[in-house]
Amino acid sequence: MKALLVAHGSPDPRAKALARGLQKGLARRLGTEVHLGFIEHDRPTLLEAARNLGAEGGGVVLPLLLLGGGHLKADLPLALEVARREHPGARFLLARALGLHPALVALWAERLRRRGATGEDGAVLVLRGGTDPGANAEGAALARLIEEKAGLPVLPAYASRARPTPAEALARLAAYRPRRAFLLPHLFFRGVVEGRVAARAHRFPVELLPPLMGHPGVVEALSDRYREALEGGYAPCDTCRYRFPIGRFAPRREAQIAGLRALRHALFAPGRHPHGPFTHLLLCTGESCREGGALDLLRELESITMDLRQRGYLQLTPTPCLGRCGRGPVLIAYPEGVVYGGLAPPDLLPLRRAHLEGGEIYAPKLLEVI
Repeated sequence: MKALLVAHGSPDPRAKALARGLQKGLARRLGTEVHLGFIEHDRPTLLEAARNLGAEGGGVVLPLLLLGGGHLKADLPLALEVARREHPGARFLLARALGLHPALVALWAERLRRRGATGEDGAVLVLRGGTDPGANAEGAALARLIEEKAGLPVLPAYASRARPTPAEALARLAAYRPRRAFLLPHLFFRGVVEGRVAARAHRFPVELLPPLMGHPGVVEALSDRYREALEGGYAPCDTCRYRFPIGRFAPRREAQIAGLRALRHALFAPGRHPHGPFTHLLLCTGESCREGGALDLLRELESITMDLRQRGYLQLTPTPCLGRCGRGPVLIAYPEGVVYGGLAPPDLLPLRRAHLEGGEIYAPKLLEVI
């Protein structure tokens, strides 16, 4: 299905160049034709582009907007309503703004990591800001998600029409006594807004990171929004814990609860977001399972599943006792909710072929399905 990428538009020619570059990258990634329209300052306008898309039967409308403010809630629906009236047979699917997409969270966390940032440092995420309180709150939530992933304090700030301003946020950050302070301009390109931000923060010793530009994470997020729209809707799962592995180590109770909740989530929200073909294996390394050879099993599992883990299809987490003593070593797979017991190294290749590659239960070692 064709797509229409809707950019905000700017008098700065770099904004149009960036939108053109993202249009080409998105077309390559999606394997379909991608049109381009602008809400302000440039041609084709949003309405012109929507009418053109309608004449071709419609498609997915992708807002190149960082937060879901007034343009998403007013300008886009109104333009699409006009296009629908003129082309009643066309089908338009309006996708979400980029918002809290995990690729954007990972982008800033990775940039901080490359700068050597640690928990002794701090950062201010600078958003454009606006009059929509929901969009501003979404920006604050994004800052918190980056903080969780990067492991250092991240405060939100707004370049215009909302508070705290970058200077106010940096003053607040100073109360943490950070070793180093970073300014994260959550903006598409180096333009007027970023210039104002840098000028206002000049009296603070901060390290200014680059804006988003045409980072691959932006194309990844747009392609996910496209796929969500095609699937007929979306769940609010950008912050869903099951979109991310729960970690290298999990306590017993959390591991069991996570397995049950992930199973329920997979059953009742299928296809709503890119959880993908992902399995999380929880291997019990409690005392009884260790006596049964769990540590040798862990090393063997790490060896024979390395390719799946590197490709993002699998995570392996050793846990404390999972409460099935005497039946181990115990291995739980979620979101499938399958519990295996009495495993030995010769079982691992057959289990991989049956469960991880074939999508079927490895019956010889099945204990239960939770």
